[in-house]
Amino acid sequence: MRLFAIAAPFLLVGAPASDLLKVAEVEQAGGLAGVHAVPKNPTTGAGGELNFAGADNKLVLMVMVQPTSTFEFWKKQYGAKGEPVAGLGAEAFRSKTGDFIGYIVFRKGDTGVWIQSMGWKKGGAANFTAPQLEELARLAATRL
Repeated sequence: MRLFAIAAPFLLVGAPASDLLKVAEVEQAGGLAGVHAVPKNPTTGAGGELNFAGADNKLVLMVMVQPTSTFEFWKKQYGAKGEPVAGLGAEAFRSKTGDFIGYIVFRKGDTGVWIQSMGWKKGGAANFTAPQLEELARLAATRL
């Protein structure tokens, strides 16, 4: 399993995980400033192959890129609790509106992707709404 963790950022056909979403795209989608990529470090919550933090260095977005077997686990564990997402593949789903944690999950070919909003803006709103996560997922899907 340790070998997989090392290889995971390069599972994508034609592009490493770091090419799925760019800092400027994350900033624009979330209406955030000072966003920057941070390395994977599950002990700090940055458990994705691609992680973004805001100007205050708190995580704002996590992107996990995994093989179909992991996608199948996500689908079994969370798919029935979520809502289907049209136009992002037959198996795409997201958290229900109002859920504490916002995420969107999809598969393209042999690659599963989980994009999750992390943390909250001042005033208590999530850093990314369901439509904003969907926008980022559609963009990422074009790069797989």
